[in-house]
Amino acid sequence: MPEEATGPLALPALRAHMGDWVYYVTFLRMRDIAQRVSIADDIHKSASLRDLLQRRLTDRSRGITDYLLKQKQRFFNALVVATYGGAPQWNELAVREPPVPFNAPLEIIEGTLGILTLSGTEKLFAVDGQHRVAGIKEAVQQRKSIQDEEVCVIFVPGVTQQHRDEDSAGFERTRRLFTTLNRYAKPVSKKDIIALDEDDVVAILTRTLVEDYPLFREKISPRSGNSIPPSDRASFTTITALYDALNIFLSTGRGWTEFKKLRPPDKEVRAYLDRAVGLWDALIEHNPPLRQMSDSSPDQQVAASFRGEHGGHLLFRPVGLLLAVRVTKRLTDAGRRLRDAVRRISSVPIDLADKPWVGLLWDPTNRRMITAPENQRAAERLLVYLTRGDLARLKSSPGRLRHELAGLLKIPPGEYTLPPRPAPH
Repeated sequence: MPEEATGPLALPALRAHMGDWVYYVTFLRMRDIAQRVSIADDIHKSASLRDLLQRRLTDRSRGITDYLLKQKQRFFNALVVATYGGAPQWNELAVREPPVPFNAPLEIIEGTLGILTLSGTEKLFAVDGQHRVAGIKEAVQQRKSIQDEEVCVIFVPGVTQQHRDEDSAGFERTRRLFTTLNRYAKPVSKKDIIALDEDDVVAILTRTLVEDYPLFREKISPRSGNSIPPSDRASFTTITALYDALNIFLSTGRGWTEFKKLRPPDKEVRAYLDRAVGLWDALIEHNPPLRQMSDSSPDQQVAASFRGEHGGHLLFRPVGLLLAVRVTKRLTDAGRRLRDAVRRISSVPIDLADKPWVGLLWDPTNRRMITAPENQRAAERLLVYLTRGDLARLKSSPGRLRHELAGLLKIPPGEYTLPPRPAPH
């Protein structure tokens, strides 16, 4: 229970029901959440499980605190808070004659509007929104100016672990509510982030390129993942592959995930956009098929010439595109200029149905991509080797790479030779 003593609190509320739950929809100021609401760590009997929940809260709540302190357009969805003990009271408001024309029958609001009064002695604990509660507590401590901001709260009756013997059915019911809300709270998908996120700079740039850059305009697949069906003869790549490629290329290393949670100033967004456009401009400059794709209209179905049962161009497969961008990033991080890095990659054999990719990334028997993680890792090391990058940064060497590739291709190591590297320009 929060340490600071709390007194009575009257809240305007709506009363509603779903299944066998009666609940109340209202709001609390952030200061009241910080003072009155505890974390639902006592719905578990096991101290180790309570400790596990607390560790998860600590790990994730820091980001929520930063969000509250840095994002002017902050907003939360409703917290679900269970109440135990005390003396919560519901006082219904009578509705007789509405002050304005009201076309619906009054029965729909009778018994719904009222005042929920908390005595201050209740045990209040979050069963959904624990990370937000933890983040609010820390944010209010750091900045008093946000303590009067309001967050929607749904109150439900609950039983704590301390009183489970007095009401075992109620305790089981409370714990089931906790697990149900958390189990069925679906994480935001990458496609939703790409479509809607206004803080993630990579999502912002992905939308900008899809709308304005000729290589992608009306030539991007909305599919998730790293595959494009054979029936798609018009798309260059998938929208998630484009997001992943930008994320790889623009990443600044540690702290990048946190950085994407808060929109940078417009000047920074433009700088990141210039870097992103620079990547695709360089890829188009050194890969004529990409230039042909960029200059075409969707109905020309140019992609079909470079992707199909024949294998095709490495960059017209999401797996191959991400491979090329990862190695480009490695080369530029090692000091190579972007266009030099892209030129080196473009000088490597690019046909999937030929060496060195057949059997490694392309299955000629089933005429499909090989997407196993071990094959992708080996392909990255191979491309680093072919572009004269530093294999030691990948904890490899030409000898180790030769044995790794021989194993994946099912060739005796003594019979496998690494492909020749293009001459440096």
